[in-house]
Amino acid sequence: MALVHDEIGAAAPWLLTNLQLKGEATKLPEVQRRVSSHPVRPGASDGDTGDLDRRFQLLRSVGEECQTEPELRELLVRKKEFILYDGFEPSGRMHIAQGLFKAINVNKCTEAGGIFKFYVADWFGLMNDKMGGDLKKIQDTGLYFVHVWKSCGMKMENVRFIWTSQFIEENATEYWTKMLDISRVTSLVRVKRCCTIMGREEGNLTAAQILYPLMQCTDIFLLRADICQLGLDQRKVNMQAREYCGSVGIKHKPIILSHHMMMGLKAGQAKMSKSDPDSAVFMEDTPEDVRRKITNAACPREKEKKTSKQNELSGETVGDEWVLNNPDTWFWLLVCLEKSRRSLLSLNRLSVPEENAKGRGTIVVDGRTYDEADSLESDFVAGQISEKGTPSWKDAGSILLRRCWDADGEVAMESKVRPTPLRSLRVLQEGMCRSLGVVFAPRPGPDFVVTAEAALAAVRSLVRAKNARHDKLVLWCEDWSAIALDQMNGDLKAIGAYYGILAEAVKALAKAAHIDFEVRVQSAEILRDPNMYWISVIDAGRRKRVRASGEEPVIGLEEVAEHLPEGETLAESGQVVATLMHVADVVGLCRGVPSTTIYAEERMQKRHQLAKSYVEESFGDSSAHAGKVCVPAIDVEKARLPSLSLILGEGESIWNGKMKKSYCLEGDVENNPLMDLLDLLLKCELLDTGKPLLEVRQKAEHGGDKDYTSLADVETAFASKELHPSAFKPAVQDRAKAALAPLVLLPKDAAFKRLDLQLELFPMFLIQY
Repeated sequence: MALVHDEIGAAAPWLLTNLQLKGEATKLPEVQRRVSSHPVRPGASDGDTGDLDRRFQLLRSVGEECQTEPELRELLVRKKEFILYDGFEPSGRMHIAQGLFKAINVNKCTEAGGIFKFYVADWFGLMNDKMGGDLKKIQDTGLYFVHVWKSCGMKMENVRFIWTSQFIEENATEYWTKMLDISRVTSLVRVKRCCTIMGREEGNLTAAQILYPLMQCTDIFLLRADICQLGLDQRKVNMQAREYCGSVGIKHKPIILSHHMMMGLKAGQAKMSKSDPDSAVFMEDTPEDVRRKITNAACPREKEKKTSKQNELSGETVGDEWVLNNPDTWFWLLVCLEKSRRSLLSLNRLSVPEENAKGRGTIVVDGRTYDEADSLESDFVAGQISEKGTPSWKDAGSILLRRCWDADGEVAMESKVRPTPLRSLRVLQEGMCRSLGVVFAPRPGPDFVVTAEAALAAVRSLVRAKNARHDKLVLWCEDWSAIALDQMNGDLKAIGAYYGILAEAVKALAKAAHIDFEVRVQSAEILRDPNMYWISVIDAGRRKRVRASGEEPVIGLEEVAEHLPEGETLAESGQVVATLMHVADVVGLCRGVPSTTIYAEERMQKRHQLAKSYVEESFGDSSAHAGKVCVPAIDVEKARLPSLSLILGEGESIWNGKMKKSYCLEGDVENNPLMDLLDLLLKCELLDTGKPLLEVRQKAEHGGDKDYTSLADVETAFASKELHPSAFKPAVQDRAKAALAPLVLLPKDAAFKRLDLQLELFPMFLIQY
């Protein structure tokens, strides 16, 4: 979705003078009828070739580039009513490229039969640190934008304004799983290429700004957009949406209709900017401001080679490397040549010539009449038009650009200071427990299976938490994070089946170990309050600290790379998303709880440490929300997970065969899967303590029968070759058979069978796909 403000224009109807947004609201339909003589046509007959060409030309005239023209024609034949979309990020003042010139593009699109959806990107403004990161102020500004467009004469019959935060909340499951799926198949390098849509250079990106293009791409699909009608500066993210279609097999790709970017008023400025007031004419500028800005604007006669910034904003379109960097000409040409004759006459402000035979508005400059851009530009470059011929343009525009927002009201809006509330998930209600132990369930592996080793690893952490005597224990299942990490091909059903089977296996073993705990599934917790959760994800990625050298992100891409699990390198955008989600999970688990401890294996320690550091810095004693989120302790243990791959549902005989054939070199303790299994069963408190740890039956030449009471004794005997593999293996198998009996019985459960079937069938589905 395009969320960044549209900078361009194909000129729009004039801003109607003195239209008061409150008092004149009832007159809007009448105002809209005056804007254009053409009624809205919701789509003509497919067989009407002439009308098809007319509609195609209307749409094509909006865009400087179209990806692709054949697809656009096919769409007009295939659909009588199609959807276009653009988005705007409410971020303060609106300049003419956003205000005046956007309306004409929208009117052309709706006249061609389109439904135009405007995405009011309040969430994207939050991510981009607009309005101080105050979501309410951003939303107030969004209302201002909508009212300005209405007063500009945008025809609203086939225009829809959709608020990002509300739309996402109402479609939370579909929206966020789609975003996670896009992140799954999109490399970090590809996403970085899109980040210029936020005006950010790659070197100073926060982690949250990686979310921006992923969500913008998601918007396109959730809005069911057939056409992305944005500026050329949005081309890269729109192309990313088309690439995603190719990756996942979507037949009809969104068509890209990119409009021209209007230059800034100063020399060398590729586009108008709100950060430089003299680079743009704003909708609320006074006539004096307009005259001053246009008089001082750059006005070269010779074309210049495009700057790197201009090339960047034009994406990869093919065109002239040389451009007339003349914002004065472009602005007044677009304004004065728009079909706004009736609007101007209705205001009784100035005399405007009738439309010519081509149906175009005209303007006379130095005795010459013009109705198109190319001829005016060529005459100006050739010196056939003097700069003195332009004052009347400036006066005409300054009369029409009146304030459409009450000045006092606007100032009040921008000056309001609202304390930022604590925005996060709350997993446990305040007062529910004083001490919480959390275990993050093992993530899915590369195969579509659940292993006994994964269940035992979770039980081992739960045992440590139980022995710490917490009020409550939670097993946290990161199912949505698994989508972003492309685990199990990002298939939510397969991931759900994995965690469902794992949870049942852990419950079966925990019962034998006398552990009482709750299973909390990430997606279910998120959907209890999706907006708060994802805002906390955004906050984690956008928060900055102040250093002597300036601001720096608390969690930037460098921090993400440094805190990945051992053995991983940062290459995919999904890794960034999953990291921020983990931080948000920890905040939600620590909120309202006096004490929280995370129990983890050593390999995952770094990601927990990143979350802890974020909580310390963001919710410490000096913060506005001190005491509301506790700083978690991290209890780490070096794990010795056996590499036996005992898959749940295989059956006892297969497990016995795997253990019998497992690597077990005489005297080698370190590389011994069965020794690791014995160690793990002991730490999981699943072995019968009423008997020796290991009862060995072996020939007299190997020392005869012997009982071992501790793991250290077993390891010493095996290392000294006193304990032979031929006796060690069956002894461990006997202990494992008794301890793992609850897992062997699981396949008899009907719910387990259904989940297991999903995992069995999914690889077959992938092969067919």
